[in-house]
Amino acid sequence: MKSKHSQEYVVGVMTMDVEGKDSERFLDCVDQAVSTFERSLSDLLDVRVDTLSFEGPHLMPSAGAYAPLDFLRIGMTEKIERGVHFLLIITEVDLSATSFGSTLALPSQLTNVGIISTKRLNPTFWGNPDHRQLTVRRLETLLLHTFGHLLNLSYAKSPQNIMHDFVEVEDLTNMVHLTDSQRQEMRKALPREAHERTSRKHRWRFILQTLVRDWQSIAIAVIQANPFRLLARLPTMITAALSTIIFLFFTPDMWDVASTVELYQLIVFSFIAIAAATIALYQAFAFGGVLSRNRRLAESTVVTSAATILSLLLTMALLFGIFMGLIYMGIVTIFPRKLMETWPTVDPAVRTIDHIKLSIFVAALGVLAGSLGGRADSDGLIRGVLFVDEES
Repeated sequence: MKSKHSQEYVVGVMTMDVEGKDSERFLDCVDQAVSTFERSLSDLLDVRVDTLSFEGPHLMPSAGAYAPLDFLRIGMTEKIERGVHFLLIITEVDLSATSFGSTLALPSQLTNVGIISTKRLNPTFWGNPDHRQLTVRRLETLLLHTFGHLLNLSYAKSPQNIMHDFVEVEDLTNMVHLTDSQRQEMRKALPREAHERTSRKHRWRFILQTLVRDWQSIAIAVIQANPFRLLARLPTMITAALSTIIFLFFTPDMWDVASTVELYQLIVFSFIAIAAATIALYQAFAFGGVLSRNRRLAESTVVTSAATILSLLLTMALLFGIFMGLIYMGIVTIFPRKLMETWPTVDPAVRTIDHIKLSIFVAALGVLAGSLGGRADSDGLIRGVLFVDEES
């Protein structure tokens, strides 16, 4: 039974009928599934489910499917505008995926938005007779499964569990229950993950309070993004950085710097270079800050921006460390000692500290130059790492 004084949270379920080929059937299936979804949540949590609709812009498909991140961008704005804590977008079109051909659902815990496609839930897609109730049943399960991800529930091994890591569409039919521990975990996670606060005044104070209050959610998002995984999606940046590093490594002027500049100056410069690279990539890949029409700043926007900046910052720091290690290895293994003695015009750069300083300086310049080239990397791939938990 709900407490009289308990906080009510709002889960918005928004339909986006993009192509409008069979709108009546699509909306009827959604209505039935949402009714069951609402009853299921009312037994678990103090939530209200609001059914919303969005006519929206005309999204364009690519290679026969629509990009989920386009829906996610819209969802981030609509979630704030509609005043809901979580938003599940249901569309009838096929959604593309990065790891395989298509995806049925794409949850983004960082933004509290989930995208769901009904395209492959209908048996007719697979060449079987139409079965509306089966479509509805699968959609009910997918709604609960996606919402569970927004509350940071992990996968379950049992094929009958709502959070089972299903492979085939047919698996959705058998996913029918949650364990008591999962229910308890959802109750604990709801107030933590809702990010419901907003502010119009004292924004800097609001931002600082949000960072302290929601540090755990931000940390989880950064861990899920994984700097190593993010680096793998930045081939253009790495190529541009390595080109710069190779050129500078064999430039006599760089060896002059290594033998004369102070170590603390290089450390300060490195921090500046990493920060500048982070800002450059943030402007290219982040969805940006979102304010409501009444100019209120949302807690979820602060959390999303903070996690994005921190993920990119750690990735740049990791790249700097890798480059510094590679440069130092190159100096001590293959670079001729005679050149170390004769290239610098002030003093020979033969000491270990000279080599360390050169490694720091060239690595910092490489990261800075690479960030400019990295803006040409696919924004969809990068955003997929930053904002998406996984594709179902």
